[in-house]
Amino acid sequence: MPSTNEINARKTAEKADAFMKPSLTRWKPDYDRAVDLYAEAARLYRASGDYAAATIVEEKSAEASLLLTNYWDAGKTFERACESAVKKIPMDGAAVLALAERAAEAYASANRVQVGAEAMSRASRLVEDSDLFTSTALLRRSLEIFEEDEKDLYAGEHHRRLCAQLTRTGEYADAAEACLKYAESCSRAGQSNSLAKAYLSAIVALLYSGDGIGAQSTYADVCEIPDFEKSEERETAYKLLNAYRDADVEAIKSTVAQSSCLRFLDVAFTRLAAKLPNVAHDVARVAAEMGGQGKAGDTTDEDADDLC
Repeated sequence: MPSTNEINARKTAEKADAFMKPSLTRWKPDYDRAVDLYAEAARLYRASGDYAAATIVEEKSAEASLLLTNYWDAGKTFERACESAVKKIPMDGAAVLALAERAAEAYASANRVQVGAEAMSRASRLVEDSDLFTSTALLRRSLEIFEEDEKDLYAGEHHRRLCAQLTRTGEYADAAEACLKYAESCSRAGQSNSLAKAYLSAIVALLYSGDGIGAQSTYADVCEIPDFEKSEERETAYKLLNAYRDADVEAIKSTVAQSSCLRFLDVAFTRLAAKLPNVAHDVARVAAEMGGQGKAGDTTDEDADDLC
């Protein structure tokens, strides 16, 4: 049997629907009244635990605000609809993504593009424990908006979250790629310390995944970038790669233990570094693929110079 809140919510939503179109006594829609009634219906549906219905009426309320060209309120309401959609059982990740996108678009129409990017990131947090795929998609879109709006200065936290999230799912190549994009963002924002950490994090992720060739190639691509070239992070990456080319497990562990900059990476990458070399991968095989001798001490100065 429906609860009192559900009955009242349904009646209120029906009244709101009526105000969205003309009637015999009203020559045009009353969108303002509809917005208020939809908001009340959403409150009652949430109180009754019917988050699917709450999502529907909140979306209708947002659409009414769009018709009033009240884009800021529309963005806020689409965000609330997104929050209700997350609580719906079963949750529909595609619906959450679509509502967050509509919120961002509304904020953009209100000339608040950055707020839209932050809304996508907030939605990502809502689902990161239940749907990492959707959470990652939301974060990627958030970062695209930051870049499009040239707001790299404010994107760092969101880049770091994406990088860490990809390590949680074991997508180390994607995590490395995300780190490289973060470094590019840091370059545009003039954040040299974060840039160096991002490049080292990418190399750590690749080495942990057993992709010595990828780590070596990444280092060669970035080692002469000014903000990385003279950094402690570059020196640590160089030592790690040399140790891997030599298949020298003790040298790898020693580099990790002695490097202070590895301890100051974001936690996800500090943890990966502490586990180098990853026992799931044969170091000798990785060394051979990198063009090393596969035996400690056999890498020549000429071989090492090839790194950069």
